Amino acid sequence: ISTPLSFYCGIIIIMFQSGIPLHETGTFTSRRTFLPDDEYGVALDNLVKGCSDILLLNPAGTHIFTGKRCVQPQPDWWFMGGRMFPGETPVQSGQRLLKRELGLDVESSRFKAVCAQAFAFGMREQSPREHGTTDAQFCFKVRLESEEEVQKVVLDPNEYCDAEWKTPEEILQGNYHPALKYAMGCMLAGETLEKMQGCEESGGSDADIAKLSREFLKRRKAVDETMKKASDYKLDSKELDYQTTVKSRY
Repeated sequence: ISTPLSFYCGIIIIMFQSGIPLHETGTFTSRRTFLPDDEYGVALDNLVKGCSDILLLNPAGTHIFTGKRCVQPQPDWWFMGGRMFPGETPVQSGQRLLKRELGLDVESSRFKAVCAQAFAFGMREQSPREHGTTDAQFCFKVRLESEEEVQKVVLDPNEYCDAEWKTPEEILQGNYHPALKYAMGCMLAGETLEKMQGCEESGGSDADIAKLSREFLKRRKAVDETMKKASDYKLDSKELDYQTTVKSRY
């Protein structure tokens, strides 16, 4: 007896998270306080920061907003986002950061989980700079809904020297950090998976689901290929006179 492809489609879908949960055990109260630079530097030496980062899409979903940072770490094209605060869900962090950085008020339902990654940067902004910093990233995509929202997207000139809307293909084929390429590949694979789910739910044929399954597997494989080519990326910050490369691994 043959098994319908819609069954396998269901198995693939449950492998992917619909969100990134926060599990609060007992009652947690945040006691976050400001740390002077010297104390914060010690914390960076000993802790991995949690970050919520966002792939910000235009209303058509064809371009991603990227900012070129002029401060450490990663003084090059990068995500929107930043450090999480204690007690926040990853989405709440993303909402706060989009409000702070871009003046955008974004409902939590508009955040779609893309992937998770870990970073180890050889440099940081706080002294001693050469101690670097480490992050664990929760990456989401958020699609803007109007031209009014697009017009609000303006970056802090003290942290960014440039900003551009780029197509996924530009990022995947250009000299961009492997983390951006990895997230982009995951986003494209996830979008194919969403199409597959929609096809199954609307009663699409096994042939249609099979076609989308093959596209998904192709995009999934491309994500791993990104990891193999990580060393191709060259970071060259003229603003900071800083050059380096990246090693990526699972």
